[in-house]
Amino acid sequence: MKLEIRNEDSLVKIFKIISWIDNWRWKKEANFISFYRDENDFKNCEKILTHWICYITDRQIPYENVWNKGGKVFSELVYDYSRDNTSPKELLDKYYRKKGYDKKKSKPQFEFKSLTVSQNTFASRYIPEDYENIKQTLEVLSQEYEKNIVKFISKIINSFRDEEDLLMRVACALHLLTYQLGKNKKANPEETIKILNDPYEFNKKLKKFINTSTENKKRLWCCVRDYKKGLYNEIFEDAIKDEYDKDSDELINIWNKLPMHQIELPGDVWNNNPFLRNNLFANVLNIESIQKQWKMPKIIRVLYNQLKDYEKVDDFYPEQFDITFDFVPRMCNKKLCEVCFFGKNGVKSICIPTADKYCPVALITCGYSIECKDQVQKCYIKDDTGKGICKGIEKLKNL
Repeated sequence: MKLEIRNEDSLVKIFKIISWIDNWRWKKEANFISFYRDENDFKNCEKILTHWICYITDRQIPYENVWNKGGKVFSELVYDYSRDNTSPKELLDKYYRKKGYDKKKSKPQFEFKSLTVSQNTFASRYIPEDYENIKQTLEVLSQEYEKNIVKFISKIINSFRDEEDLLMRVACALHLLTYQLGKNKKANPEETIKILNDPYEFNKKLKKFINTSTENKKRLWCCVRDYKKGLYNEIFEDAIKDEYDKDSDELINIWNKLPMHQIELPGDVWNNNPFLRNNLFANVLNIESIQKQWKMPKIIRVLYNQLKDYEKVDDFYPEQFDITFDFVPRMCNKKLCEVCFFGKNGVKSICIPTADKYCPVALITCGYSIECKDQVQKCYIKDDTGKGICKGIEKLKNL
């Protein structure tokens, strides 16, 4: 599969700018989960499991709700899960309750609710399905991995440590852990455990997983990404150290060396925004060569595969395009083409290189507070590398 690239140099410039800004995205140290009690009361593996469960429910609702409201409820659930001998289903059912009845849809409404703080409640958009995914996850971890998701991941790493596609195998196993539901989309932990423990069955699932890796797996790739870079990479490493002591260095080294280019772009409304997609690539690609059913994760993966051997894109990998999560609502949705690094005017009007100040371009376009690096390294933004690539500004004249 290939796309018709009309301007390879411009495409490389897009990749370089995306890579540059993504580097600064992960300098932020804020912990985005609101725990129900002091964060230091949690084991590192419990923080990772809370993070995983929050992402299960992160679908088509404001992310602040997930990490603030959901974080408080799910961190309490995980805290109890690690210390309680109650079966996972019994424990989960204590946190899951009917809250009313939707007359329009003729069905009951549910929510997750804290056991200790009455106002701590959270209702995800697809809550009945999320309930099954969480139950499946807790059951599998309880039966086979001492309720520890980091032990689960570590076992997969050790089992396939010599495979070139190790990261994809870890991602596939995590997908099975939570999303391999049985009939009628009900949790079926026994079936999942059987697949995970049977090399033949696992490889069948892996082949299917690889063929559909860019489709409907946003939450999975967000988690894998977070465990590879940023704050949660540190927590993940610390969790491995907690469990494996002397053997932890080798495991951490293997994990951190896994290639980032195997991680897919988490697809969402921001990177699939038509204004971004159609205008940014208008002069770079033959838009007609893009299959209609392809979403941005597939497009970026295909483009990357076409250019991956081109030495100028060494620093870029598909997941980095997720900076659109911050970029699109601030720039494309507000039509701020006049001060965009891909716009007709470039960013000269807002780039004021001063070594002891924050970069206004990164702050305006993505909300990242980073120090100006003009005096110590080449700055693609200052040089207007991407100027004029996007057609958006031309479109605005006709609105």
